[in-house]
Amino acid sequence: MNIIKRIVCRIYNKFYCKIFYKIQKITERYFSYQYSYNHLIKKINNKNILTKEQKHEIDVFYKKYYGKAIPYIWHNCFTKYSGKFDVRYIPTNIFKDYMYSLNTKDKIYYEILQDKNFLYNIAKSADIKTPKRYFYSTNNLFFDGNNKILSKENFYKQISNTGEVFIKPADINNTGSAKNCRIVNIVNGIDIVSQTSIKEIIEKNYTMDFVVQEKIVCHKSLSSLYSKSVNTFGLTTIILNDEIKTMKTLLKIGMNDNIFDYGGSSNKGLLIPVKEDGTLYDRAYCLNEQKEYFSHPDTGITFKGYKIDLFPKVLEAAKKFQASVPWMPFCGVDFTINENGDVLIVEMEMPSCSVIQCILGESFFGEDTEQILSYLKNKKI
Repeated sequence: MNIIKRIVCRIYNKFYCKIFYKIQKITERYFSYQYSYNHLIKKINNKNILTKEQKHEIDVFYKKYYGKAIPYIWHNCFTKYSGKFDVRYIPTNIFKDYMYSLNTKDKIYYEILQDKNFLYNIAKSADIKTPKRYFYSTNNLFFDGNNKILSKENFYKQISNTGEVFIKPADINNTGSAKNCRIVNIVNGIDIVSQTSIKEIIEKNYTMDFVVQEKIVCHKSLSSLYSKSVNTFGLTTIILNDEIKTMKTLLKIGMNDNIFDYGGSSNKGLLIPVKEDGTLYDRAYCLNEQKEYFSHPDTGITFKGYKIDLFPKVLEAAKKFQASVPWMPFCGVDFTINENGDVLIVEMEMPSCSVIQCILGESFFGEDTEQILSYLKNKKI
């Protein structure tokens, strides 16, 4: 009986999982491509700005390294937004193909690490600091900051005078989103900000997994730009040629009295690339407004030449984290620097290449583009 069970499991793992993953990947690729296509076409107003020479250069380059020609919409969009043409621009669908092809388990690992409660454990094992965690809940169980399990009654008793803290969902469905993230000030079981009981707040907004952690105060080099949000660095790391590399970094900054840095379509925020020495690029971009900024609209600080001196420590932490998860050789991680100069890991996020290429006007992978395209060509993705 055990032999039969092992044979069945082996067949399942070898065939069904691979087939399921292939179908999932093709489906994701299709819908991602269709969405991106429609979204980008709308942005560029159907105006083709590429010259015949540039189109020919794209055809030659991609046929040589990728094995086939690609649509021009990506290069057209990135060129229009940045004002620069780069034959090495990476289309979003090819970027995702590469990310998932490195390891068929990539998405599974991302989903696990996007759980902020689990991320605390990985960060601790890698000796990377996290925001101080006072309480958390996972799988309908309650814990204190020392991982001691609490009854529901004891949890609400202990949290009743925590003071000013930050509460956010821990599950993967809320990663990268500001939904249900809030600052509360708990005194005698009441949030004095909203005049609502903490029990009502939690039971109404957090159905299962959440984290109660310290309210982070950013380092002065970050808070000077904008102090009402926790400004974070979005980094992508990759293991290539037996070396851990950091790709282009985006600094996410809040604006317009928003307490969140998130630069997505549902929240106003600025995205600006950062050089390896911590110097900001000249312009930031707001996805919500589809508008460029050369200085912060609230503080008036000019981005050009502004330097975050401790940024090299962030790059070190990113490489350190990547080394701790070698089974996932393509990571997207958010970091910040607190008021004491400590680098804190905030959360995992799916890497993205489009915004970087729109703002900078150069390929996300830079000089490694040819090697990565050749890899995909040989993998026949």
